[in-house]
This record gives sequence, C-alpha cells and structure tokens, in this order.
Amino acid sequence: MKKFSVFVAILLCLLGCQAKPTTEETLKAQAELFLQKVDTLPQLSAAVEDEKTSREEAAQLVEEWNKALVEHLKPVMTDQGITNFVANRMPTGFNRLLGISEEESTAEHRQVTSVEPLSGGDVDVTVTYTTEEKEVRLLLNFKETDEGWRIESLRIR
Repeated sequence: MKKFSVFVAILLCLLGCQAKPTTEETLKAQAELFLQKVDTLPQLSAAVEDEKTSREEAAQLVEEWNKALVEHLKPVMTDQGITNFVANRMPTGFNRLLGISEEESTAEHRQVTSVEPLSGGDVDVTVTYTTEEKEVRLLLNFKETDEGWRIESLRIR
C-alpha cells in the first residue's frame, strides 16, 4: 500500500510540475501559425470576375469568401485584426503588400526576430523576411484575450 501511495504522489508531482511554455514561446508559436495561415488563405473564386456571373451571385461568392477568411484567421487574430486585414486587401496581395515574391515569403526566408512587451500589456512580435535584395520587417501586435494571445494589428517596416 505504501508503494502505491508513493507512486501516486510521484505521478501527481510529475503531472503538476510540467513546465508551461513561456509567453515568448507562445507568441512565437502564434506568429508562426499566423504565417502558415497567411500562406494558405482561402482564395476568392474566379467566378466573381466572370461576366456570366450575376451581381447577386458575385456578392454571394464574396460573402462566402469573407466568412471563410474569418474562420481561417480566427485562431490567430482578434475580430478587429481580421476586419483590418480584410479591409486593407491583404488576403488578395499579402506578398505584394510586403514587396516580396511568393518564393521569398516562404519559411526559409522568414523568422521571428524579436518579442517586445509594451506598456499596455500588448506584445509586439517582429517577423523578418530576408531576401537577396532587401529585408522586410512585419510587426505583429498581440493582445491577450479570453481565447489566448491574438493579433490585433500588423504593420510593415
């Protein structure tokens, strides 16, 4: 019986003593997840531009695409962040917005280079894209929400 009690005590200690990831590790992981999500954004149907598509059908396709974008980005962005992302037409030209090609936006050309806490509780995470011609910095502003850390806004430097 004593052996069982010791075993249970050790097991409980091991389960309770597991290290939780630091905020910095969590934010780096969220930044990487965001970049993966951007790499796989739902695409707007080409039928929207087709002359045979009625305005109502085109509007419906755009609405469905917007819903798909929201669902796709919800795990990494706040509602306000998604609204700004869509309003700035980032889903249709994120690489163009960064000023780099599709090939230069891949994981081998980018890395999370800094995590900086701000005075209001938000945290800025910088992702640096390095190409032969230039270096582009993407600044992701994270806010802690009930669901965890989410991107509130992003800027290019």
